[in-house]
Amino acid sequence: MEPSNSVNYLSSTYGDAFADVYDDWYEQVTDVAGTVALISQLSEGLEVLELGVGTGRLALPIASRGIPTTGVDSSSEMLDRLHARDTSGLVEAHLANMASWLPAGPFKIIFCAYNTFFNLINAAEQDQCVQLVADRLAPDGLFVVEAFVPSNYSLLPTRGVESRHMANATVLNITIREKVSGLVRGQSVQLGKAGPILRPWRILIKTPDELDQIAARHGLKLVQRWQDWNQSAFTSTSDHHVSVYASDNS
Repeated sequence: MEPSNSVNYLSSTYGDAFADVYDDWYEQVTDVAGTVALISQLSEGLEVLELGVGTGRLALPIASRGIPTTGVDSSSEMLDRLHARDTSGLVEAHLANMASWLPAGPFKIIFCAYNTFFNLINAAEQDQCVQLVADRLAPDGLFVVEAFVPSNYSLLPTRGVESRHMANATVLNITIREKVSGLVRGQSVQLGKAGPILRPWRILIKTPDELDQIAARHGLKLVQRWQDWNQSAFTSTSDHHVSVYASDNS
């Protein structure tokens, strides 16, 4: 059974809610330099598509290397910030749900960084996205996914609250995890002088093995898995992975 989704939570909800703070909050969380370097290397200077391009933190430095770069995002708020930064029009950006539509390509590299694939919050959408990816890849193209590795997932609490102290605010992150579906429903509550600001989010977590199975259903095979963008070896204790898929016919 698919997880029940509130009609008020849309594919654009996360991006619209976090666009104004995304770069500040996540600046130190992801390895921008490592991501840009590896994607640029794998692309061999050919066409790149980023799923969940957001504010362009990754796409813009890739495009600035002369690599043809396209991005899709379901949030107009995120893309507004990308357009404001991309004054030279380096990135071809599209407003779209990555499970419903992707530009025709073909692309040498399609990538989805920092758990963005998990923002597709039902199994059907995740399958539809990978099918679109498989259809848009060049014959020698690669699909690159970055995500965390759920550790002892079945033993995790179903509810939790964490706090973060920012420069001018405290942020409470409230989560509810559905054991059967794997869906995690969250609410970031920003407490500051302006009063509480609510930023909802949801993710549908998959293990690396489950991602491999989704890929295999759509003709893609795992060709490499690293622990990070620096290509460190992936081991049984790794809590993060960068996985590279290619056509099973290549």
